[in-house]
Amino acid sequence: MGASCLGCLVDGRPAGSVPVLDRGLAYGDGVFETLLIRASRPCLWGRHLARLRTGAMRLGIPPPADASWRSDAHALVTAHLGEEGAGVLKLVLTRGEGGRGYRPDPDPRPRRLAAIFPLPSRPFGGDGAGVRVRLCTTPASQNPALAGLKHLNRLDSVLARAEWDDPAIAEGLMPGPEGDIIGGTMSNLFLWDGSRLSTPAVDRAGIAGTVRGLALDL
Repeated sequence: MGASCLGCLVDGRPAGSVPVLDRGLAYGDGVFETLLIRASRPCLWGRHLARLRTGAMRLGIPPPADASWRSDAHALVTAHLGEEGAGVLKLVLTRGEGGRGYRPDPDPRPRRLAAIFPLPSRPFGGDGAGVRVRLCTTPASQNPALAGLKHLNRLDSVLARAEWDDPAIAEGLMPGPEGDIIGGTMSNLFLWDGSRLSTPAVDRAGIAGTVRGLALDL
């Protein structure tokens, strides 16, 4: 999972790769979550697991028990971050192995992956001065059946992020099919008009972020 990966578990066991026939690799057939670890605790843990379960069920992938993810997270954080560490935890659920063809196995054996990464430096916006963004030409993919999910096929974000290499630009905003802004390549967008917050709908495209959900609830 990259040179900066501190450790990885596949189905609860230390590993650094998955079989070439895994449908997550072949078709992007799965979902994932990326969590901030602060003081060795995953932030918004319940919301992330709920979104992962929702995405898995919408794709027809039986989700593992929450206790399995909890055990993976505890093992990685304890081994690599210590008692008061900070980092990034990534959880991935694929449909598991399959042969050629798009038709999914009616009785899949899902595969879960968990990986821990160092906390990246975040030079943008920490002082309250704001960040620079740009408007991308790559649109966010529109598919109501997948809208809101954090599924493994993120090629629209990959292409949008490839549009700039200026380190002073923190994020790129992605349009929808009709030119309206859906969100960033890796973030949700909010607008403050002086009295309230507004955010684009994600019922046709985009990701229903966990912090977005918390803000809407509040």
